[in-house]
Amino acid sequence: MAKSMGRPLGRTSSASPTSTVFLPRHVMSVEYHPRDKYGFKKKTTEVTVEQYDRWYDKYEGYVKRRTKKWEALMKKHDCSMDDPCRFPERNDTVKRYARKGYPPQWRGAMWWYYSGGQMTLGQKTGVYDALLMRCKLGELNETDRELIERDLHRTFPDNIHFKPDEVKTPDNLIGATTEEPDMIRSLRNVLQVFAMNNPSIGYCQSLNFIAGLLLLFLKQDEERVFILMEIITHHHLPGAHARSLMNVDVGALMMLVQEYLPTVWNSINDIDIINSGAGSSAHPASKHARLPSVNIACTSWFMSLFIGTLPIETVLRVWDAFLYEGPKALFRYALAIFKTGEAQIRRCPADSPELFQIVQNLPRKCLDPNELYKIAFARRPFGNLNQGIIDSKRAFWKEEILKQREEHAKLAEGQKDGLLAVQTEQVEGEKENGGLKRKMSRRFLKRSASKKNLKV
Repeated sequence: MAKSMGRPLGRTSSASPTSTVFLPRHVMSVEYHPRDKYGFKKKTTEVTVEQYDRWYDKYEGYVKRRTKKWEALMKKHDCSMDDPCRFPERNDTVKRYARKGYPPQWRGAMWWYYSGGQMTLGQKTGVYDALLMRCKLGELNETDRELIERDLHRTFPDNIHFKPDEVKTPDNLIGATTEEPDMIRSLRNVLQVFAMNNPSIGYCQSLNFIAGLLLLFLKQDEERVFILMEIITHHHLPGAHARSLMNVDVGALMMLVQEYLPTVWNSINDIDIINSGAGSSAHPASKHARLPSVNIACTSWFMSLFIGTLPIETVLRVWDAFLYEGPKALFRYALAIFKTGEAQIRRCPADSPELFQIVQNLPRKCLDPNELYKIAFARRPFGNLNQGIIDSKRAFWKEEILKQREEHAKLAEGQKDGLLAVQTEQVEGEKENGGLKRKMSRRFLKRSASKKNLKV
């Protein structure tokens, strides 16, 4: 009689429907979560496991059909399908195929190929290894090092490659693992090297998620991940991750909403309310650079490239288009998200506290990438939107932000000079009064300085 292997655990997502997985005798239990094929938990705040499974049963057939079309295209262009590193050259057909999604098994290689990764790598040969050595020697500044360490274990805590399931044993009753996952070590290396190579950016939140997703799909090739991060932050989204944050993309998006979705704009536009509200007279010069309040909910869309806001399969489809045709794809998908919530948004007045929550939650419900794709590309509600239009709106907001910063700097300098003048007068007054001192409060000094500025 065969010896028992241990206690039955039950079915897992990787086991066949009729198989049973047995635990070793020293293992008490495993914290089990239904996961997708990438290792992410199926359940999210907006989607149940049952909803995910119902959707994926249909979507899986779509992926298989698209994979066959890609295989036929690869064969037509004499491209190998055995771990390919070359794909059909860019044309309208390939762009249409990219928008409809890459085959999962080739996705990372296709991101690399169509974003020009190999060309950029040729210009930076040996850079990654040299910078990694410097990081190991402790040359990275302490601030960036600490920020990176803080965020490492906050990166994809719902993915098994970044945070393995907890295994409880008699010696480890809480199930916590002491061994650091390989993926976390690779993530640390990439983020440190990137921060070292980009002092004007350093490290900021959201870069950990971008690097993490690239590591998952580029088979933990750290150098290639570093190169793609360079392309994303310098070529596609310049300034979006800089220390002196200049996120012109959200401003550009708000202008596009006004132009392409006027009914949505009329509902979210609370600029007049802000400009006439309490305290609006304090900074009259900044009125020209104000945005609707809901813009804050959209900031992470660009900084994290929709990671953490859209469901993961939809994120991947956005990235397929984005890394093929650039930021134009991000703006089309952002407009499509607003379009999906048009009816909800129109029911709320611009000053409603519910409006922000509605906009924030809209992308989390976009489980089916094909529905969002149809709005962004197939149905053509944004038909003439091209990179030239986007760049012109980016340029407008860059100029506005620089103008606003210059005005704030002048105002701060004026207040400083006024305060210094008041303090000088105070000293002179003390001398005239035979050294008799009278303390002035900070509020009095600032008020006096402001009056002097007004007279000038």
